[in-house]
Amino acid sequence: MPGTTKRNPPKRVAASSPRSGTGRGPRVEAPRAANPRGRMWFLVVAAALLLVLVAGRLVAIQGMDQMKLAEKALSSRLVTKTLPASRGTIMAADGTVLADNAMRYRLVVDQRNVARYTDENGTLVGAWGAAERIAGILSTDPGLVYEKLEGDRLWNVVATGITSEVWAEIEALGIPGITVEEYAIRTYPAGAVGGNLLGFVGSDGQALAGLELAYDDTLRGTDGEQQYERGAKGDFIPLGANNVTPAENGQGLQLTIDPTIQYYAQQAIADAVKEHKAEWGSIVISEAETGKILTVAEAPSVDPNDFGSADPGATGSRSFTALFEPGSTAKMITAAGLIEEGLVTPESEFTVPYEWTAPNDEVFKDSHEHEEQKLTFTGILEDSSNTGTILAGDKLTLDQRYDYLHRFGFGTRNAVNFPGGTAGILHPVEDWDGRTKYTVMFGQGVAATAVQTNEAFGVIANGGVRAPLQLVSGTVDDSGKVTPVSTGTPERVVSEETADTVLNMLESVVARGTGAPASVPGYRAAGKTGTSQAPADEGGGYDGYTASFVGIAPVEDPRLVVSVTLQRPRDGYYGGTSAAPVFSDVTGYALRHLRVPPSTTEPVLPPREWK
Repeated sequence: MPGTTKRNPPKRVAASSPRSGTGRGPRVEAPRAANPRGRMWFLVVAAALLLVLVAGRLVAIQGMDQMKLAEKALSSRLVTKTLPASRGTIMAADGTVLADNAMRYRLVVDQRNVARYTDENGTLVGAWGAAERIAGILSTDPGLVYEKLEGDRLWNVVATGITSEVWAEIEALGIPGITVEEYAIRTYPAGAVGGNLLGFVGSDGQALAGLELAYDDTLRGTDGEQQYERGAKGDFIPLGANNVTPAENGQGLQLTIDPTIQYYAQQAIADAVKEHKAEWGSIVISEAETGKILTVAEAPSVDPNDFGSADPGATGSRSFTALFEPGSTAKMITAAGLIEEGLVTPESEFTVPYEWTAPNDEVFKDSHEHEEQKLTFTGILEDSSNTGTILAGDKLTLDQRYDYLHRFGFGTRNAVNFPGGTAGILHPVEDWDGRTKYTVMFGQGVAATAVQTNEAFGVIANGGVRAPLQLVSGTVDDSGKVTPVSTGTPERVVSEETADTVLNMLESVVARGTGAPASVPGYRAAGKTGTSQAPADEGGGYDGYTASFVGIAPVEDPRLVVSVTLQRPRDGYYGGTSAAPVFSDVTGYALRHLRVPPSTTEPVLPPREWK
């Protein structure tokens, strides 16, 4: 209308956030309300995850951890015990036990349990009371026992080497925590009989010498194991965990040794060493046909039960390990070579001087001064003439000299393969000097053992065939069954005719030559004396002599080959005067023991001299 003022309608104002002061702020939209479903799902998922974690932990605690705890608890109760294998026995040819096992006990303690020991009145006496009672049984000082009982160790050794009788007394005391462990020690019921051959086993069960060492893999066996559960007092839980791996016992050995002859021979060589003031002595006896060694006797000898007090040089077998120049016993090999090659006969004639000069100006002499002698080749062997041997042996080439020494066993190992054994010394021909090419024909410039000289004469006794020497005839299992061992292949060295011819010549050595002291009453015997210089241990050169005799009996049907060696005798060093009488004594005893019939025939010997 005219004259009136027009007004606009009032504007709406949206709700706003509170203002500060009196000024008015801009208009702001109100926030929307939160979604309750989303919050709910979040809480559900979080709770589910928490439940999974809790459940997993409960499974771990009640399952896996509990198993670990159980395993840990079981392991603390489990005891592992070694079940020792029995070492195989060693027997002589007749079944006599030479090496055996004896069971002993090791007294052990769980120190935590022994503290609970009470006497018969129920009074707690603990470790000291236990020590007093154990010491009385062991005949020792209680203080020494107490220091092994007191403490918190689960296992401690109190005493070793106690017998079952002693353990029975200690067990009767009822001391908690005291138990025993069984183990075996090596014993040698026959003492020193064959001691040098047997060797010995240390306190730790390790084989240290002789056959014990050579056949350790066979004798030792394999230890077993027992794992068992024990209670809080250390006692065995019969129905607890118990696992057993049985031990595998070692196999035994049966030797070829005759213990009766062995014992007699050991006494004989010990007497000879004492009588002639020798450094050592040896007797080796073998069967002519089989090569089986019946005796290896030595002096000084060793008792394996007390090897700690033995002479260090006697803890092995010198018969297999000690080298010496064989001397005149090797003239037998020269004779065999000459006859086998058809170069001489037993009746071949030689004019033999006391001294002979070789084309290279080397001078050789006999052991005793004499005028020129008209000797047959048999006579040369009878008199053991060095110059005569050279005159005859010079018909052999150098290669033939070497070849026959080698074929008879010098420079080669024998089949026994004894620990420390040696092949001897036989240098190649190209290494021989102007003197050695002659001296090898009478046993100098070469070196052998007593066993090798025995084996060489075994060729002649066995009709020209070298039978491998044998010391172990078989292995023996737990049931007593003997399984023979391989002995090797015999080897022909010379013809049977040559062997018989040389044997006949060797019989003349005993019947009327330097070997007369070796004659065996009731039996025909053959053999050869040997006297050689003994090499010095230090500084080179020679120091004393080696006296020896190697022989065969009875001649008409050879059964035994016997070698006797005396090293550095100071009272009578010739083989014919010191070693030959020992041969006579021991060979006669062995033949009678083996019930070999006495000889009933007389020898037919080649002539000694010619005119």
